[in-house]
Amino acid sequence: MKVGARAFKRVVIPLAAGGLMLTAVSTVLTSSAQAAEAEMKVDVTITDQGYSVKGHTTPGALTAVVVRNQGSMTHGISSPLFKAGVVKKEGAGVEIRGEKGKGFRAYHLEPGQTMTLYFQKEAHADPGTGISETMQVPFWCDIHQHMKGEFLIVETRGEVGGG
Repeated sequence: MKVGARAFKRVVIPLAAGGLMLTAVSTVLTSSAQAAEAEMKVDVTITDQGYSVKGHTTPGALTAVVVRNQGSMTHGISSPLFKAGVVKKEGAGVEIRGEKGKGFRAYHLEPGQTMTLYFQKEAHADPGTGISETMQVPFWCDIHQHMKGEFLIVETRGEVGGG
């Protein structure tokens, strides 16, 4: 069977156009997925001696707090910030609730486990001055009271240097 040039063009051109459209849609979907990823990251490493923290975040940024238990026993992490605003949790951490399963208490990690907590904290302006300030975010181990740490939400807008 012989296929003419016109018939060939009628089949190939729509297929090529469809392929280009699929490539464009795939690029848009990939960009959208990357946009949903965390903008900032804070690494928290737990050992049996305490916490080690690297990183900071800014107000309004979707932030990933990556928590790694490199200790030899179960450790926890709790913070008022986590009570109010963890958007999503990934990984091995177990959410611990208060008595009768009510109210957030902490996340626990077994040795060698890692979890990521995603949160977003909006800027908070001082009512007296109207200026947004850097916030310290405290956290602690609910199992071992001596273990405490903090990270910063740094306000980067405003005038630098004053005067």
